[in-house]
Amino acid sequence: MNILSVNKFYWKKGGSESVFFGEKEMLENGEHKVIPFSMEGPENEETPYSKYFVDNVDYSKPGIKNKLLSASKIIYSFDAKKKMHELLSNYSPDLAHFHIFQHQISPSVFGELKKRDIPILLTLHDLKPLCPNYKMYVNGHVCEECKGRKFYNCLKNRCTKGSTMGSLVNTIEMYFHYAMGFYQGIDRYIAVSKFYQNKMIEYGFPSEKITFLPNYINVSKYDQTIPEEGYILYFGRLSEEKGVSLLIEAAKITPEVKYYIVGSGPLETELKRKAEINELENISFFGYKSGNELMSILSGATCIIVPSLWYEAFGLVITEAFAAGKPVIGSDIGAIPELIEEGVDGFIFPPGDVVTLAEKITWIWNNRAAAKEMGLEGRKKVEEHYSAEAHYDGLISIYNSVLGL
Repeated sequence: MNILSVNKFYWKKGGSESVFFGEKEMLENGEHKVIPFSMEGPENEETPYSKYFVDNVDYSKPGIKNKLLSASKIIYSFDAKKKMHELLSNYSPDLAHFHIFQHQISPSVFGELKKRDIPILLTLHDLKPLCPNYKMYVNGHVCEECKGRKFYNCLKNRCTKGSTMGSLVNTIEMYFHYAMGFYQGIDRYIAVSKFYQNKMIEYGFPSEKITFLPNYINVSKYDQTIPEEGYILYFGRLSEEKGVSLLIEAAKITPEVKYYIVGSGPLETELKRKAEINELENISFFGYKSGNELMSILSGATCIIVPSLWYEAFGLVITEAFAAGKPVIGSDIGAIPELIEEGVDGFIFPPGDVVTLAEKITWIWNNRAAAKEMGLEGRKKVEEHYSAEAHYDGLISIYNSVLGL
């Protein structure tokens, strides 16, 4: 099978890129041919297909001309359409599997695929088909005001980073893409959680077009036998919707507990300032870590916290924690409760409820042996339900279904 695999970044920027590259590797190991389509960039991995990649788009670059050009590419990228045409003139994929592609690539490439009757699949790493800012989170709370394609609410609430212009562009983008039938014309959506599957159906997409296939974890890379060193760990992006500020409040209530915060993002400076103002000596910040450094910190943790305030798509952090034999305390929102079984491999708490979170953390801190057993239960879960082998079989089944095989 020849698969055109599309993602706007061709380097391991985050969790969705890990899935993108992981699927590419497993498909190639299964003797399928994978043709990548992405955006040019200095951090990109090497590939002979890079000559077909779209020009680099940098939305942070200053200047009115750049802002207008970037905005136009969000709505419709003629560069992406041209590059896709060139690629398809030389290669004939059986299907096109999209990951995160909006803005830098845009659905402008769909027409070239449709002309050649190439099925289009999209993995839902976020809720962009339903929400202009993709998060369904704005001004400190979950927001579903755009339900029923009322995308003007994006502009009304300035949902795109608080910017009127950015919100206007995303509002126009959504109305235009639906008017062109781009999202309605996708042949199959792959929902990484049942929550996302149900949310798409709730918003009017046909249930037969949405297939649930969870993300996976390569458990062999994680050693769950390494003894814990005694700290509660958060690792991930430091942004408002991730709920990291809650850990500062929890640390105030539980001064006997040691906290490690690993990651970077827009809230990093503010979080450090809050910890300093409150004289919280039980919190340590480590910045962005990856690879062996991150694995080492994860291995020494007593428990992992996932305090999200938005609709998490899946929760790769949770499966990574389980693979390392760690229990997880996660907020009851999005896909998180699908992964955690209360009292068995972790705990669930109401989003934003610092008192309940502190109670769960205290229990874990005072019951280390039981916490270790909970982590091992999590390890069993990911081995059984979230393995690479199960994911590969599910992916091929979806491909065959779309192709009528």
